[in-house]
Amino acid sequence: MACVNGNGKLTQSAKNILQAVENSPKSPADLSRELAIPMFKIRSSMRDMASMGLVQETEGAYQLAPGGKKMLDKSN
Repeated sequence: MACVNGNGKLTQSAKNILQAVENSPKSPADLSRELAIPMFKIRSSMRDMASMGLVQETEGAYQLAPGGKKMLDKSN
């Protein structure tokens, strides 16, 4: 699951994930249930987004990182 498309904008699924962790940290299981996305896709996306600086992981939960906030602001 790519997080950013060819023109540098967030994919819809990445945007949904970032919005889900915007106000409070969530575990991959929470995100999978909330967004109805299979766990393996959530984990893959979270790894990609963490490496891109869009989210940060603390004690098994992900939250929006400054880079993710910038990307969300640009996509609105």
